[in-house]
Amino acid sequence: MLRQQEELRGKDVSNLIEQVQSNRTLVNMRLHNTDLELLTLIHAIQPSRKGHMFGVDLPPDLKQRVAVMYDGVLIFEFVDSNRVPCKFTALPVEASNDTLWVLFPEVIYREQKREHFRIEAPLRTRFCFKRDEEFYRMPVSDISMGGALVTRRIAGGRDQVLHVGDRLRDVEITFPSHCLKVREAVVVRQEERVPRTLFFGIQFKSLKQNEKRALKHILYDLQRKFLARRAGTA
Repeated sequence: MLRQQEELRGKDVSNLIEQVQSNRTLVNMRLHNTDLELLTLIHAIQPSRKGHMFGVDLPPDLKQRVAVMYDGVLIFEFVDSNRVPCKFTALPVEASNDTLWVLFPEVIYREQKREHFRIEAPLRTRFCFKRDEEFYRMPVSDISMGGALVTRRIAGGRDQVLHVGDRLRDVEITFPSHCLKVREAVVVRQEERVPRTLFFGIQFKSLKQNEKRALKHILYDLQRKFLARRAGTA
């Protein structure tokens, strides 16, 4: 399996930290280049003059070592709601009572093990499905044997259409010269990488053998064309 790393920035950082807080997710915190390490919880979020910061529980026996923290970098690790390992570094700001306040990081790294090779989809590739008597066609960013990444421009909550956990039936993926039918797919991930644009990770749950063969043929063809372009022979 290939291990890939995603970078979350801006609003995605805020959304994930808020999710960790609301889900009471255990977070491993350690001070770089020391033996200080503990499991803790993010229990508060608030603004400050330096930017937004979050508060983590500070055990009483660590209060004496708080001063040392201000000269170092804190490393945080946790597993998100999709069971994806996440990691970021951040700077402590202050300690009050039993809380250590830490600035929001600029970036959070998410590691994923991908079973299937992904390739960029051609322009005009669309993910097509019907919901509540409405027909939708969403652009496809990349695709693999296991699923696809699709995008949706939004102006408000009603424009979102898809949510994590949604199951879709009788989906079609239309390529410039092919059309693939998928009996069932599920939305497994949602991100907002740029303002007003949502990215949805779609996992294929049910493909017939002839559909698998067709998808494999399409991916091989796309990969061949991609390599030819990179080599300057296309």
